Amino acid sequence: MSMRVIRRLTVLAAVAALSVPLGLASAGAADSNSAPAPHTAVADPFPGVYISPWGDAQVELSPELLTWMRIEGITLAAISPFEMDADGRGFSMPIGSTAGDGLDSKGRIFYPGGLSFHHAASGRTITLKPTYIRVMPTPGYSAGVAVDGVPIADELMIADTTPAEALLGARPSPTGFRLERVPFRITAEASRLFAEVTGRPGPRVGSLLGTLTPNFDYIPGQVSSPIGFPSF
Repeated sequence: MSMRVIRRLTVLAAVAALSVPLGLASAGAADSNSAPAPHTAVADPFPGVYISPWGDAQVELSPELLTWMRIEGITLAAISPFEMDADGRGFSMPIGSTAGDGLDSKGRIFYPGGLSFHHAASGRTITLKPTYIRVMPTPGYSAGVAVDGVPIADELMIADTTPAEALLGARPSPTGFRLERVPFRITAEASRLFAEVTGRPGPRVGSLLGTLTPNFDYIPGQVSSPIGFPSF
């Protein structure tokens, strides 16, 4: 089988994993004869369902969000292992088995880092950590929430997208596959959080938070870590 066909099948497998119910995906993985999935650092993944053992994801913040932050006097900082871009208009976050790249029982991919928003006028800081990219039942970006260091929510949906938008950008890459510039839009819950903490208008509900471009590095048969997709 040619490498081009293998890469295309990898993308199709990823698309299937992003679009089927979690129980169905896990059942298929449980029937495979692969070795146990690698241990994750914080959250045990749902058995057998893995998207990628390695990779990275890049977030490009939208002009509207950046303008809102500038008007409201809000500065953004990345919490390691997230890293802000040099121009401050985006950030990157790693994907890896040691960071828990498997889907957990709630249909989430866990990321250990996060973001910190500081509002100069009020002196208050909103911390979004840990980070989850939700695959099911609704694709989106969610996170734990703390205000001035005090946790107030285990998880809040910050921005969401649609399965169609997520899958529209699916592309093979030299080492696996990627999703190109998936749009994530601000939820009412996130807008309300910022408004309540700062006493100022939150970002516009439904406005673009930014785009996410994850690169999933995996070529079937060339890595030792098992993946929750069919082997070719």
